[in-house]
Amino acid sequence: MAANNKSTTPQTRVVPNWSHDHRRPSSSMAGRPSHFFKTIVPSNINDQKLRIPESFVRQFEDELSAVATLTVPYGHSWQVGLEKAKKKIWFHHGWQDFVEYHSIRCGYFLIFRYDGNSKFRVLVLDDSATEIQYPRSKSCKFEDQVDVMESDDAKRSRQDHKSKSEEHEENMLVGKRGRERAIQAARLMLKPTSPSFMAILRPYHIRQRTLYVPVEFSIKYLSGHDEFVELQTCDGRQWRARCGDHRGNSAKNIGWAQFLGDNNLKEGDVCVFELLKRKPVVLNVSIFHAADYVNGV
Repeated sequence: MAANNKSTTPQTRVVPNWSHDHRRPSSSMAGRPSHFFKTIVPSNINDQKLRIPESFVRQFEDELSAVATLTVPYGHSWQVGLEKAKKKIWFHHGWQDFVEYHSIRCGYFLIFRYDGNSKFRVLVLDDSATEIQYPRSKSCKFEDQVDVMESDDAKRSRQDHKSKSEEHEENMLVGKRGRERAIQAARLMLKPTSPSFMAILRPYHIRQRTLYVPVEFSIKYLSGHDEFVELQTCDGRQWRARCGDHRGNSAKNIGWAQFLGDNNLKEGDVCVFELLKRKPVVLNVSIFHAADYVNGV
């Protein structure tokens, strides 16, 4: 009688690849669940924040500070403010910058590993369940990629026959090139001696007419300040701007509608804010218009 040989195929499973980083969670994390995942849905994109699962919050709420550090493979880190309300916690202030930088869209899948001390490792998988190609660095030397794409003579020869989608794509590339060169110019030309931060203008800065101040800067230099701050440009002009709490968390926001209009600020422009005075608060603003850097610094 023939043996009943049952063929078995090993089940495969996707395991997060943390091999690039040999550090382990702190000893206080031993034996405690430290991973969770989130699938990006339209509300996450519209709300510009991401809620941390309730079960995770119950485990770690007491040790989560006002600012979390998100680190993607190859060591690039982001500071993101945590919004806390009624036993719920969201990645909020700075989250939208993280999303835009990594081109995260609906259907993407994010895996978080908690390392303790408000530090998270993050893997980003696209809507095909494949880990994305992470940008090479936070400085993102995008101009190198654009130069290669624009050197295609055949593409230039079809200049008069582009579809609207092709024109839109090229405009996006030109805009990114100007933005990245403006960032490079700001870093090369400015060496602030006082506390400072850089803001790269995104659509929500223009649409909401509000500047979101980094959490760490807010806590150190804007806590307990007056209701208004002064924004000053290099020519000595000043604008009085309202400064308030950002939805109840430790971050601050500055209403700068008049400043935006008077200085013709647009998406992709770069502003560097340097603290000149604390009482009252005066921030010197150095402006780098992306359009001025499309053809080089």
